[in-house]
Amino acid sequence: MSTPSSFILSVERRRILQTAGSLFLSCSLEIGHAQTSWPSKPIRLVLPSGAGGGADIFGRPLAEWLSRELGQPVVVENKPGANGVIAHEQVVRQPGDGHTLLISFAGAILGNKAMNAKISHDTITDLKPIGLIGSDFGNLLVVNAASPIKNIKDLIAYAKAQSGGLNYGSWGIGSGGHLVMETLKEQAGIPLNHVPYKTVASITPDVVSGVLMVSTIDSATPVQLIKAGRIRAIAALGPKRMPQLPDVATLAEQGYPIGFVSWYGMFGPSSMPNELAGKLNALLNRWLVLPETVGLFEQKQNTPAPLPKSPEAFAAMIQSELPVWRKLMQTAKIEGA
Repeated sequence: MSTPSSFILSVERRRILQTAGSLFLSCSLEIGHAQTSWPSKPIRLVLPSGAGGGADIFGRPLAEWLSRELGQPVVVENKPGANGVIAHEQVVRQPGDGHTLLISFAGAILGNKAMNAKISHDTITDLKPIGLIGSDFGNLLVVNAASPIKNIKDLIAYAKAQSGGLNYGSWGIGSGGHLVMETLKEQAGIPLNHVPYKTVASITPDVVSGVLMVSTIDSATPVQLIKAGRIRAIAALGPKRMPQLPDVATLAEQGYPIGFVSWYGMFGPSSMPNELAGKLNALLNRWLVLPETVGLFEQKQNTPAPLPKSPEAFAAMIQSELPVWRKLMQTAKIEGA
């Protein structure tokens, strides 16, 4: 007696489904095991600044703490340049298994996106936000100590007196420093010429020597030089004065409100599972509230350590700030190179 073809197909279909189910269960168990056993090897922490720069100041202590907590080396890799793009490129195409992490900043994430920079990745969709590390950083506008420039009014007068315009430095095209100065250029109607540097650390010697008269710079690098009288701060670029330099007025106080917030955050490749991003976020937020971390922010970054944010809250913050950066980029007439 022959077996009906429909019965054969039914048996074969069950066999295929059972095999597929077994494979799915096996993959699920492997993924789950990979997540629960993370980290299984050394972790790379990629930073967009050079040694001693903004991200490096807190990136290294964070890496040391994570190494102790996780029992695996966390290796810092400094990849400065191109307004964070070089560091991003080291991360976006890596597996989202938590073994390659990035610290980036507002100008690199939002600046590159807002000015439609011609780069090989999308800073919003190709990176997964993990957590906020710091915000409201008190970046500064500084000048050579021998210059006659004491404030923004002096800067405007000095720039207008230069036949070819006044050169100023920043840490890259589309950076917060670039955006501030180009906005000021438009608002005050002054001739300014942008000179992008690879790192903040390479700017400071040129301002001290007078090779560069004016520059935007991060809050941590120049404080001791300012207090020693080797360079002069003429404006705080954040929303409030810096505690270590209470006599330096903000741009807004000097008549030029330019509304955006500078921040740093941790990211991974976009393929990182939400569960793993949450685990990293919990570690990061534990580190942020440690007394030694709070002291580090007050001493080096001139700002309190931020309140912990979930990955979802951090991602929402980034999305909410993107229209602000786009509007400022349009006002400043900055377009992607």
